[in-house]
Amino acid sequence: MWVALWQGSAVRRYTPDGELDRVIELPGPLVTACAFGGAGLSDLYITTARVGLTEPPAPAGSVFVVPGAGKGMAQPAFAG
Repeated sequence: MWVALWQGSAVRRYTPDGELDRVIELPGPLVTACAFGGAGLSDLYITTARVGLTEPPAPAGSVFVVPGAGKGMAQPAFAG
């Protein structure tokens, strides 16, 4: 399971046993979400925010990609 840390400047991955096994640090504090995409669903896309930051770091509010971060699963299309 991947978890985006709002005000934590990172995304963490936990094993099925609940063990922390990977941390991806980011250059801004407001990490909002992460999702797999790209060819083979192996790239992790991470979004960040800049709302409410009085002096946001330059990349705050950006989308980051970590190529080859893992293996995502295809999701069914929304049916309405």
